[in-house]
Amino acid sequence: MRIAVIAAVIAAAFAGQAMAQGKPAAKSAPAAKAVTPAKPSLAQQAAEGDVAAQLELGQSLLNGGKGIKKNPTEAAQWLALAASNGKSEAAILLANGHEQGWFGKRDPAAAAEWWYRAGDLGDAEARQRFLTLYLDGQTESIGGPAGVRWLEQMAAQDNTRAILALGRIYEFGEGMVVDHAKAQRWYRIAAIAGNVEAQFRLGSMLLAEPAAWRLLFKDIGREKDNTERDRLYPTRDAAEQAAGTDRWIDIMRPGMIHGEYWLTKAALRGHPQAALMLGEAYLGGRDLPFDLGQAMRWLSAAAIAGEPHAMKLLADLAASGQGLFAPDPVRAWVNYELAASAGLKDAEDARDKLAKGMSARQLSRGRQIAGDLRGN
Repeated sequence: MRIAVIAAVIAAAFAGQAMAQGKPAAKSAPAAKAVTPAKPSLAQQAAEGDVAAQLELGQSLLNGGKGIKKNPTEAAQWLALAASNGKSEAAILLANGHEQGWFGKRDPAAAAEWWYRAGDLGDAEARQRFLTLYLDGQTESIGGPAGVRWLEQMAAQDNTRAILALGRIYEFGEGMVVDHAKAQRWYRIAAIAGNVEAQFRLGSMLLAEPAAWRLLFKDIGREKDNTERDRLYPTRDAAEQAAGTDRWIDIMRPGMIHGEYWLTKAALRGHPQAALMLGEAYLGGRDLPFDLGQAMRWLSAAAIAGEPHAMKLLADLAASGQGLFAPDPVRAWVNYELAASAGLKDAEDARDKLAKGMSARQLSRGRQIAGDLRGN
C-alpha cells in the first residue's frame, strides 16, 4: 500500500512539473517491427554454389517432390555440378541413372565415367562397379592412373581378368604409357597359373621382341673365357664397332626360346591364334627356325579351329606342293573356299584364279569336300 502511495506521489510530481513548464507530456512512438529477410529458394542456393543444395535440387528434379516438377534432364545437370564439386552421392546417382536409363537411353560408358568419379572421391563400391563395367567391356577406358591402381589392387587378389587387363593396358598403352616389361610381368603371373590366354599373349610378346647381337671369338679356343658372351647390342653397327678384329657378331633373338615355349603350351590346349602364330613362325623361318613339318602341323590345328588365315596358308602350300608329294589343286581349292567363306578376300581371289586351271571333275570334287566340311 505504501509503495502504491509513493508511486502515485512520484507520478503526480512529474505531471505537475510538466504542467508547470506548459508543455504536454510527449507520447512515445510505437516500436518498429524487425523485418525477417526471405529465405532463398533451393534453386537460388544451388545457383549460388551451395553444393548440398545442388545435390538436393538434382534429387528433387529427378524424382519430383517438394513442389518441384520432375525433370530428369535438368536433374542430370545439377547432379553433374554437385559431383564436379565433390559430392560422391551425386556421381553415384548419375552412374545409376545412366545404367538404368533414367535420363533417356541406357549408356554404360557414361555410367562408367560417373562410377569412376565417385570412386575417385573415395567410394569403394563405386570403384568395384567401375572395374566390373571395364572388365565386361562396357567402357573402353580405364580412366587413368587411379583406375589402374584399383585394377592392380584387384589383381593382387588373384583376379585373373584383372591380371589380363593390366597386361593389355601396359602392352598397348591403354590409358597408360606402354611398358612391355610390366605387361610381360602380369601375363607371366597368369600364364604360370595356367591361363591359356595369358600363355598366348606372353608367348606372342616374347616372340616379337627385336633382334640383338652378341660377340663371339673367332678363335673357338678362347670362347670358354668369353665373359661378354651374354652382353647384347641393340644394333648391328654397335656390335660391329665393338667387335674389333678378333671377334665376330652373332644375331640373337632373346625371346625366341621362351616365346616358342609359351605359344606351344597355349596351342596344345587348343588356342587357335597360338597355333596360327607358331605355324607362321615355323613357315617364315625368321621368328623361329624354318620347319615345314611343324608349320603344317600347327597351321592344320589352327585351320580346324576355324582360323581363315591358316586355311589360306595351307591352300598356298597345297597349290605349290610344299609339304606334299606333288601339288594338290583340290585340297588347295577346298582350303581357299573355306577361307573365302570366312570373309578372307585374298583367299577368294586365289580360289578363283586356281579354278581356271582345274578340270570340271576336280572342281566338282572340291565343292563336294567343302560342302561336307561345312556340314551342307
